[in-house]
Amino acid sequence: MSASTPQSPSHGFSNDVALPRTGELFGHPTCLFTLFFAEMWERFSFYGMKALLILYMVNYLFWRQGEASHVMAWYAGLVYATPVLGGIIADKITGARWAVVIGGVIIAIGHFLLAFEPLPFFYSGLGCLVVGTGFLKPNISTQVGALYRSDDERRDSAFTIFYMGINLGAFLGPLVCEALRINLGYHYGFAAAGVGMVIGLIVYIAGMGSVVRREKQIAAEEAQPKTGGEHEPAEQGEQPTAPAEPATLNGVSMSRVYFDRGLVLVVICVFAILFWVGFEQAANVMNLWADQHTNLHVGSGEPVPIQVDAEAETGPEFDYSGGEAWRMGPAMTQSINPFFIITLAAVFAWLWQFLESRKMQPSTPMKMALGVFFLSGAYGIMLGSAQTENQPSQVQLAELPAGLEVDEQGHVFALTGDADTEERMDFGATRLIWQNGALEMRGVLTDLDWMRALGASAPASFQEAVAALQEQAEARAEEVRTGIRTGALASNTTWEVSVELPSDAGTPLAAAGWPMEEVDGEDVPKVTWDAATRTLTTSAVLAARDQAQVLAAGAEPSFRAALTDVFQQASLHKVSIGWLLAFYLVLTIGELCISPVGLSLVTKAAHPNYVGLFMGIWFLTTGAISNYLAHFVGGYWGAMTPTEYFMIFGVLGLAATVIMLIMLRILRPMLHGIH
Repeated sequence: MSASTPQSPSHGFSNDVALPRTGELFGHPTCLFTLFFAEMWERFSFYGMKALLILYMVNYLFWRQGEASHVMAWYAGLVYATPVLGGIIADKITGARWAVVIGGVIIAIGHFLLAFEPLPFFYSGLGCLVVGTGFLKPNISTQVGALYRSDDERRDSAFTIFYMGINLGAFLGPLVCEALRINLGYHYGFAAAGVGMVIGLIVYIAGMGSVVRREKQIAAEEAQPKTGGEHEPAEQGEQPTAPAEPATLNGVSMSRVYFDRGLVLVVICVFAILFWVGFEQAANVMNLWADQHTNLHVGSGEPVPIQVDAEAETGPEFDYSGGEAWRMGPAMTQSINPFFIITLAAVFAWLWQFLESRKMQPSTPMKMALGVFFLSGAYGIMLGSAQTENQPSQVQLAELPAGLEVDEQGHVFALTGDADTEERMDFGATRLIWQNGALEMRGVLTDLDWMRALGASAPASFQEAVAALQEQAEARAEEVRTGIRTGALASNTTWEVSVELPSDAGTPLAAAGWPMEEVDGEDVPKVTWDAATRTLTTSAVLAARDQAQVLAAGAEPSFRAALTDVFQQASLHKVSIGWLLAFYLVLTIGELCISPVGLSLVTKAAHPNYVGLFMGIWFLTTGAISNYLAHFVGGYWGAMTPTEYFMIFGVLGLAATVIMLIMLRILRPMLHGIH
């Protein structure tokens, strides 16, 4: 951080005499709350958008889970890696304050780009968020420390207040952005995140003057030589020197001490990676579990399947008994963790002090082991949830239609792509099974898999016709855009293209559930079917989900009836939201055992000349590496059963806990007195 230091006044003063200060609030400088609210709104935007991201890619863009997780992995990894570069740029070029402003502007632009549907806007928006966060994130935090003298006892409580701002924003963001998504659409939710960042920028810029004045006051005080105490005052022109560091500690050379402590930090970083890989499943897998496998209707009775016409081509919505019930949006579950952080952080701070007063406080390595243990416990809860959800739904089906295959275990799947890029597509997380003339699903069959399986059962000639319709639509749309740009066509020019279905393509269902678009304030179908001429017609380029809906309309009739029956039965197996509440409660306890104490240990154990290096390693491992791995692993969700997926984290967490407990006897002495 670059902050100019004013010239010292002509009269000298000691550290015991402070310069006049700006106003205070709750015992802290008022400018701390400028940073508090600025960071709160920035985190509002970050977590609000993050809560929608996987749902947008999977439900709206209709990407496969692996594709969406791949994008999430790169985004999350880079967004936590770029702050290292952003901190260097701030130190060398811009200064911390302008880095925050630049970062905030770029972040706001990124959110507003996400408010537009075309994919170039989507990727550009994510890129802006990565770059903007790199500028903003490391530099607003450093300014909190600059508001206090190095010996000011209020520093820790200041960072606690700042930390509460982070979690308050993380709590509010998903609630507001998801509410807008439900009522207006995903792009309004992304725009709300942008508005939040703009508000944060306004707060920061409006209060920047008070922050600067405070920093200058503190810098001036810190620049004054110490007087009094155990050491003689420095002569005129001499720089005060710190007491020399002892050469040994309890008979061990300091080089050996710092080497041992460095090894402990490396070991702890490895275990921290495991914890954060499990923790960051929240924004990916756990978000999808809330969306597709959890009964989010608050105040309802048990779910009952709606009576769905087997010839309807869109997925049925669920009806619930117990009268009117408010349905919680799936992204709102992302607010559960920050809620528990806000309510439990003070409890844990008191608990550690209480145990310390009785000489019972666990060591830092023990707290880390406890954190990993609670991670295992959280996924043990989800294992119970998956077992509860894993109930059978079955219907008789004499044979599978062409386009669907079955392996030796009876799992139903389809092959996608051409001969060179052929890929297996499973349904129901490998739990849709056809054996002995029966179609069975264990657990909830998602509407996405319901639609994809129906589309895969459509005759090949029908699938080819839909693909040809899309190609014609894209070509015609480009022609019209070019004509409008050159002035050859009016700006309100409309168009349509059609394809004729061959006789072996079957007859698609033409009900009210085909993909819709708004025209002059009214919803009209994007695709229409004329039975007399056997033609499909569209006047719009079809998104991936639109194409899937049309393909589902051409599904083989007997398979459609059977799969829709299974789909309805399986909706009864959605589990209570209580499982998610218990999961996030235990996971948050683990976070409070790892996150604050890990940062504290780095500052205490690293060599004074390499604290920044070890802090960078800590953030890279717990941020960039962990987030990338978390979403990379998340790409396997759907390729294995939920029980298998949750068991992996439960077993790994338990094994890591045992290993760390065994290593405690080695790690404690290597800290050389650090608790």
